[in-house]
Amino acid sequence: MAADANVLLDLYRYTEQGRNLLLSVLGKLGGQLWIPHQALVEFWRHRLETVSAPKSSASTAIRELGDLKGRATGVLRNWAGRFALPDDELAKIFDDLNAGFDAATQAVNALVTKHAGPADRDTAADPVVAALAKALEGQVGPSLSQADHDAAVVEGQRRITMKIPPGYMDAGKGDNAVGDYLVWRQILDEAQSRKCDVLLVTGDVKEDWWRKDNRQASGPRQELIDELSREAGTRLYMLTPSQFTALGASVFEIDAAETGLEDIDRVDRSREEDSADEVAPSEQGHWNAPAVEALFERLSLAGYDDRVAVIRWAADNEGFVSQEVIRELCHYSPEVKLNGMARPISRFTAELQAAKLLPEAVAPLLKAVYDPEHSYVKASGFRLHASAEPLVRAMAEAEGDDPQ
Repeated sequence: MAADANVLLDLYRYTEQGRNLLLSVLGKLGGQLWIPHQALVEFWRHRLETVSAPKSSASTAIRELGDLKGRATGVLRNWAGRFALPDDELAKIFDDLNAGFDAATQAVNALVTKHAGPADRDTAADPVVAALAKALEGQVGPSLSQADHDAAVVEGQRRITMKIPPGYMDAGKGDNAVGDYLVWRQILDEAQSRKCDVLLVTGDVKEDWWRKDNRQASGPRQELIDELSREAGTRLYMLTPSQFTALGASVFEIDAAETGLEDIDRVDRSREEDSADEVAPSEQGHWNAPAVEALFERLSLAGYDDRVAVIRWAADNEGFVSQEVIRELCHYSPEVKLNGMARPISRFTAELQAAKLLPEAVAPLLKAVYDPEHSYVKASGFRLHASAEPLVRAMAEAEGDDPQ
């Protein structure tokens, strides 16, 4: 049985019951468990982003609630002014409005604390890392030699161009686009060495791995079955994490709490829903890590380190940077308008789109925010797009943290 990086990263997405259940099944496999070296590389590459995701998504929800609250406040002020509503009655409406938004914010924070998995950036204190170190000891395959790795990268890029599975759905990931093929190449090599059938457990539900019937994953792509048969003379089977865990719990007679299975199934369903439209990541209008890195590089080379500082500030401060902070970071005088601040970012964004690192419909990285209490025509600051916020933070973490 082989597993990809998503299976390992899902341990951060499950509640305690689901996490313990999957680890129990993995522990029962013994020498039958095998992890491609590239899957472990991908685990470390995406760990910080995954660790930050629960709090990041909660911060995004809370921030959007705050924006809604600000807009609702502005609507009420305008209405009250036209209606000449007495101040005490308007204050009562505002109290009720604030109480409702505050209750929702507190509930989001409480639920994240209750249900989020362990999220320690210190690998020495991370229970998921500790559990995987034990479960995967001696079960991780070797890396490819430099020559074989270089050849695999060339082949992976060819497959992307020709839309040959697996991996072509990752065309928008820049230098990381060939990761899926590197995993597959290592699986082929191991199957050929062992002369054994392969059960691949993967959280990747895209069409370049799965055969789809009515948009539902129903088995591995025929091309993958044929390729494994040609190279190793063996058979390929594939399961999602929830299918694998349920089957493993039954085979090994593990007392699987229903909540644990439901938890794993919930994550799988969420992933299926996210890809239901069969749209590649490069076409979803979101930012990706290679594009953010390339943007920072272009800005710095062009002398716009201050814009990089603005973006980093926003990422570190719940996605928002005020006009006061922008003036300080960019050394603008009070009379200088801010409408030109984002122009270099927009120009380089267009270059990244032309280079196919970003989709044509990508959202602006920074968007002006208008606070009704501040001004209806003058921006109070800029909001960093939600898809870029965790990427920028993860880049900063990676610059000062080598998990291995």
